Amino acid sequence: MKKLLLFIVAALFFIQIKAQTHTIEIHSQNRTASLLMSPAEYASWKNNDDFNNSVIREALFQDIYQKFDDDFDFIFLILNEDTRPNNLPFGQLMQVSNTVTGIVISIYDETANYGSAGKLQAVMHLTQKDYLRNGPALHELMHNWGNFGIPTESVNAPGTNLNSFNFQPHWGFTGGNTPGQLGGFAQASLIDNGGGSYTVNEFGPNANGGNAIPYNELELYLMGMTPVSSVSNFDVFTDITSLSINLPTFDFEASTRTTYTPASLVALLGARVPNVAITQKDFKLLTITLTDTPLTPAEFDAADVFSEEFGRNASDGWSSYNFWEATNDLGTIETGNL
Repeated sequence: MKKLLLFIVAALFFIQIKAQTHTIEIHSQNRTASLLMSPAEYASWKNNDDFNNSVIREALFQDIYQKFDDDFDFIFLILNEDTRPNNLPFGQLMQVSNTVTGIVISIYDETANYGSAGKLQAVMHLTQKDYLRNGPALHELMHNWGNFGIPTESVNAPGTNLNSFNFQPHWGFTGGNTPGQLGGFAQASLIDNGGGSYTVNEFGPNANGGNAIPYNELELYLMGMTPVSSVSNFDVFTDITSLSINLPTFDFEASTRTTYTPASLVALLGARVPNVAITQKDFKLLTITLTDTPLTPAEFDAADVFSEEFGRNASDGWSSYNFWEATNDLGTIETGNL
């Protein structure tokens, strides 16, 4: 009898340890959720950038998995803020596991730290409530696959006698069929002025307007959406020594110009495994709004709309791109059926 009582007490103690510590509500449309923090916890999360504290971050996700099954490839945490806190980045992706080779990331699995049994690939932090629609959601998601293998460089500001620096995981002064989510210019706009001087259309070295642009050919290849043969030749400039902004163009000087072809990409990165024929293209996403006061019906409905639009397998009706649109209708990311 005593042994039975001890077993019951131990079991109750274990259950208490694993009990959910935050109030998590699922919207009636089953497409998004909210997580209620105490005012002190929410203030610390913002003021101390607790997303980058692995102990606090992983404990929060462990709690989330007390509410949800291990169904998600990605989980996005979105702050209930109309304006981004000045001390925080616009967004950040934290990788949790990887099973892909040929993108220069090791194979690893840290899902148990988060409460997942192996499915979770990455978690994201977006620091303003409309960043799922406007970006940088697409940009941060691209960091799940790149850029980890192509040496890129950039400079801090216009000027002369500059010394460019490593700019991975962004594209920096890299061409593409279109400007990329991770930066870079339109290759077709490149003018070689001779003597190591070049002109291109204006661009961002690390981003090009949030969700206002789709993924380019190189990004789609790294994601596994298209074969390497679909990537047009492009140039990467390093050893950049000057930059002049003369809108709508940029003029710069660089002593090293490297042209990549599909063959040289594979030589550098290795073949992508799984390849385009069998790799995952359909994902499941959980979006959660972090808040220190219960969401009003209007706030919860707005979060639901943003989540539905981002996961819609059709145009979202806005000038910005959702995931399906940004992948040229090749990929999906389900946000419903929670």
